[in-house]
Amino acid sequence: MKLSNLITVFFAIMLFVSLSCGKDEVEKQSSQKLNEKKENLQQNKTAEQKEVTDKTSSIKLFKVDKTEKSAGKKIAPNFYWTEDGKQISLKDLKGNVVLVNFWATWCGPCIKEMPDLSSIFAELKDKNFKMIGMNVFQQPNSKKVDDFLKTNPVTYMVLDGNQELVDAFSEADGSKIEAVPTTFIINKEGKISETIVGARDKATFLKSINKYLN
Repeated sequence: MKLSNLITVFFAIMLFVSLSCGKDEVEKQSSQKLNEKKENLQQNKTAEQKEVTDKTSSIKLFKVDKTEKSAGKKIAPNFYWTEDGKQISLKDLKGNVVLVNFWATWCGPCIKEMPDLSSIFAELKDKNFKMIGMNVFQQPNSKKVDDFLKTNPVTYMVLDGNQELVDAFSEADGSKIEAVPTTFIINKEGKISETIVGARDKATFLKSINKYLN
C-alpha cells in the first residue's frame, strides 16, 4: 500500500474515532443534563412541599363551641373554643386589647385586608394585644375555611363562627351585623370600644388599636 493511501486510511480511522467519542460525549452530557434537571425539579418540589407544610402547620383554626349573651350594652359577649384540648373563652383574654374581625372566605374586601391584619398582629402580639379572625356567613358553594387558610395563611388565630355568635355581637353592639368585614375592638375591660364596618388599611387599624393599648 502506498504511503499516501496509508495516511488517508489513518486519518479516516482517526475521524471515525473522533466522531464516535463525540457522539458518546453528547449522549453522556445529555444524560447528565437530564439527571440534573430531574434533581432540580425534585428539589423544587420538596421545597414547595416544605413551604406548604410550614404554612399549614402554623395555622391556628378552631371552632366556636358555645356563645353566651352579652351582659349589657357594649359588653363583648363571651364565647368558647377548644385549643389543644383545653377550653378557652374570650373572658380569659381580659387585660388585653382584642380585635375580633368578622369575615368570610367569599368576601373580597375581607381577603384584601388580611395581610395588613397579619402584619399588625405580628408587630403587637407581645404588647397585651390579641387578634381573632371570626369566619361567618359561610355559603354552600364558598371555599371551606380550612382549605382557604392553606392558600391564604394568616399569623393570627381564626375561629369558625356561627349565627348565634353574630346575633350576640349584634345585640351587644346595638347594631345588626349585616356585612363583612366588620371589626370590633374590645378594650382591656372587655367592652366594645370601636366597631369598624368595611375594610381598612394597616395605618387606620393601628390608629384605633393604639388608643386602647396605651
